[in-house]
Amino acid sequence: MHPPVALTRPWPEDADDIAAALADWDVVRWLTTLPWPYGTADARDFIAAAGLDEHAIRLDGRLVGMVQAGRVFGIWIAPDRQGQGIGRRAGVLALSRLFLSGATEVHAHCLIGNDRSARLLAWLGFRPYGRTVLQSRPLRAEVPAEMLHLDRDTFQQRHAIALTTPRLRIDAVTPDDLPALHRIVTKPDVARMLLRYDPAMTLDDVQPLLLQGALLPPLRLAVRYRGQVVGIVGLSEGPPPRLNYFLDPAHAGQGLGQEMVAAVFAELVARFDPPEVLAGAFVDNDASRKILKNLGFRRGEDMELQSLGRATPAPAALYRWRPGLLG
Repeated sequence: MHPPVALTRPWPEDADDIAAALADWDVVRWLTTLPWPYGTADARDFIAAAGLDEHAIRLDGRLVGMVQAGRVFGIWIAPDRQGQGIGRRAGVLALSRLFLSGATEVHAHCLIGNDRSARLLAWLGFRPYGRTVLQSRPLRAEVPAEMLHLDRDTFQQRHAIALTTPRLRIDAVTPDDLPALHRIVTKPDVARMLLRYDPAMTLDDVQPLLLQGALLPPLRLAVRYRGQVVGIVGLSEGPPPRLNYFLDPAHAGQGLGQEMVAAVFAELVARFDPPEVLAGAFVDNDASRKILKNLGFRRGEDMELQSLGRATPAPAALYRWRPGLLG
């Protein structure tokens, strides 16, 4: 289980927490740009000037660190919260947002001797490519540092979405999954609830729709129950992105649909912080409409949609999710 970390903007009321964490010399000595000693006024100045690539790391709503993921990556965690996996989770979330923005690489520096940071950067996928000398403001001296680099492909290989729920394993679709998924999605009672699938489709027809990435949209994640592939949860490209999913009717009525969609949707929101997500459902798809309502989606425009699995257009509704929006 990941620690329940969330990334937000740093807020003016965070100044005391930032100052308290950065009153610890063992934190500040590894951060080259901070003054020493560090006080509340410094924290207020930082918050006022913080860029869009600087994220407050929150645990149960309280700031426990900061992470920057833009042209360069940097992170610090409050001393009483270190060693709990918070830095790893925050790094994955921040880098996922960076690569979603279109970035293909990111750099970092690690001062020689900062073994904790070196281990975190290696775990995230950064690789060293040389050494440099940096001017340290708190140390008032030049210090040696390792230069590191991470590209999007390496990050995706290491940190694509993979989830475990009480009953399910949800991760990347593999070529071996395609026959089972083809069998499910070409069932007439499944295809008619989707837009792009026809019961007459071959395995080759459905492969490009199902075999996609597991990190950035468009993504598709296979849902595994008792060792069998039973469905898909995906996110199409936006803006706004569109949530989509299907479940083998043989496993309906057990709450698996809600379990799989809720788990993936929570991870998508944590990683990408979307301002809005869309989803569509045919009016006669009561199970899907219930799932969306339980996730906080609100029914918006009504329309008629044509599914390849239906002979004629059918009534449907567009559902919208925004942070804080009640279904």
